[in-house]
Amino acid sequence: MRGMKNSVLIGLGLVGLLASCGSTVVVGTTDPVRNLKLSAYQSQYTLPADYTDTATGTTYSKGTSIICDNLNTRLSVDLTWDGSINMIGARLVGRDTGQTRTVYSSALGDLYSSRPTTFEFVVGPNTAPLSVESKRLSSQAIVVTPVNTFTVKGATFVDLQAQSSDGTKSNMVQSVQALPVADCTL
Repeated sequence: MRGMKNSVLIGLGLVGLLASCGSTVVVGTTDPVRNLKLSAYQSQYTLPADYTDTATGTTYSKGTSIICDNLNTRLSVDLTWDGSINMIGARLVGRDTGQTRTVYSSALGDLYSSRPTTFEFVVGPNTAPLSVESKRLSSQAIVVTPVNTFTVKGATFVDLQAQSSDGTKSNMVQSVQALPVADCTL
């Protein structure tokens, strides 16, 4: 895992959530969530070489995170916030199609974060942007793997939003750039 960070697992394609030790749970009071910030995001798979997207002219450098549409792809996001959250919503938004799919974590029990908390989710094969099934996964750190070959099919943004147990929703945060979606071989 990444240092002393809290870790939670959300599945897109495989929905599950695990909160690690070290998180604080407060029962009976709600401190509404606010000021959600996305500080980092990383995919399990990366580009083996520079790539220029012919649809947009965007150049992605070697090592850029990608979603492999023909494989399960683990994504992690580092979030900070003020107040407490009871659930996290993750939405993938197709850059070219505008299609979206959203999944929410199970209840977190008003989780506070005094430092970045890592949330991990899995995008299943042929689901970018996605179908949802339920399955619990283990909470292991992402091992970054460069793919050998790839065929880019499009790109998707990752949007995140938190909600407190009283129903208060945070601001929506979005990945800085769309992640390429590709068929990959390892």
